[in-house]
Amino acid sequence: MFDTGVFDRGVRETVCCLADGESDVGLVELMTDLHRSEAVVAERKLAVIAELFVRRTTEVESDGAWTSTAHEVVEAEIGAALTMGRAAAGRLIGLGMSLRTRLHATREAMARGDLDLYRVRLIEDATANVSDDRIGEVEHQLLEQVLAPPRSGGTGLTGRRLTNAANRIIARLDPAGVRAKREKAQADRFVGVGAAEDGMCRILGSIPAVQGRAFDARLRELANTVCPKDLRTYEQRRADGLSALIDGAGFVHCECGRVDCGQDSRLATTARKPLVHLIMLDATLAGGDEPAYLDGYGIVDAAHAREIATDAEVEPVRAPSSVLPTTYRPGTVLDTWMRVLAGGCEWLHCDVAAWNTDLDHHRPFDHSDPATGGPTVAGNMTAYCRNHHRLKHSGHWAVTADGGIELVAPTGHRYRPRSSGLVGVGSDHAAGSDHAAVAARRRTRAQNRAARIRAERRRRQAHLDAVRHRRATPNRSSGTGAPDEPAPF
Repeated sequence: MFDTGVFDRGVRETVCCLADGESDVGLVELMTDLHRSEAVVAERKLAVIAELFVRRTTEVESDGAWTSTAHEVVEAEIGAALTMGRAAAGRLIGLGMSLRTRLHATREAMARGDLDLYRVRLIEDATANVSDDRIGEVEHQLLEQVLAPPRSGGTGLTGRRLTNAANRIIARLDPAGVRAKREKAQADRFVGVGAAEDGMCRILGSIPAVQGRAFDARLRELANTVCPKDLRTYEQRRADGLSALIDGAGFVHCECGRVDCGQDSRLATTARKPLVHLIMLDATLAGGDEPAYLDGYGIVDAAHAREIATDAEVEPVRAPSSVLPTTYRPGTVLDTWMRVLAGGCEWLHCDVAAWNTDLDHHRPFDHSDPATGGPTVAGNMTAYCRNHHRLKHSGHWAVTADGGIELVAPTGHRYRPRSSGLVGVGSDHAAGSDHAAVAARRRTRAQNRAARIRAERRRRQAHLDAVRHRRATPNRSSGTGAPDEPAPF
């Protein structure tokens, strides 16, 4: 039984320590310890909720009622005790039962303080549709990547990187299931506009990943069509970019108010497709099951990747030359190579898309004498979003790149970020290692379409073989000996 009295005393002692004046290092370590303790307490709370639900279910079943009634009974008890609504209470019941019945290793990690409630929710959401016969292996492989490596500065996965790791594992173990789930989600796509407060509306929707990335890219582009003197925030300009799309304009009108505004009012208004980057192995394009990576979104299954690539321009990803350049800006080959490897901003737990980042030199480039400064090569560059790029140069954090990136906090604590790119999501990879497997041969649209057709034919043939097998096997569930009906395509 968890001793809440001891925990309360520990909290009071912590407050006293803060009042007495703790060092910066001590504050960070105390914060870390409290975060782990919070996870332990959260696991105990969820275990108690699950036990209460099991007991109420047994009572309701003995009374001859539906077990769903037990859910309503426990929702009411939790809501009253914890001061929350029915929906919030229901989510706690679902998470508690998942930890009790399916995610045993995740529960153990949470009980040790290795996983907080936020990451446990991400794991449950990502694995919700995994079948019972596969969940053990999926969970085992996922926790190997999610938990912090047992070394100094090792960090775990969270946010989009955690979800990407889960999706990659599930796509490898159950590609047919992933495809069926995606097709159902696509069938349920929608966009809704609802009233909000203060004369505003909220837009909510669910659209295919590529359309979403294209929409995001177009808004980003429109937001940057104003001159530098415009005082609106980036988010405000994105919102105004949506109005420009609705009006059919090709740019956001600048609001700097200057007579000599530098905005080019002759910007093109013709419709076009924004650039979206999808990275896949050549084997995937040819019909394999290795998942692909959609920049700014994450992992997509192989079949979906081939559908996206059907009418796309397919370009090879080449390893950069070993010749040291003397230019500050990387060439096209190196630029693409770095973004493919990075997969996004390489700061800790940042999910900004790779093609929305800056490529930063570890050792500064010497503009007056390029030969003596840091070279513009893969081993001397890292992708950071604009926010973390500024933070890196603020002087508060230090960055070392010997044997991989290491970030040093103002308190001296050291952290090692983890890659989120196509190759080995969630693993550590030094730039310039054996990533040549990423490179794909150049294909024409016709060749690309032919590869997709071959893959689709193989899927259909496998389906027909399964149908023939069912026709030859008696339907044991009905007890009539009649064959099962073939499923429609």
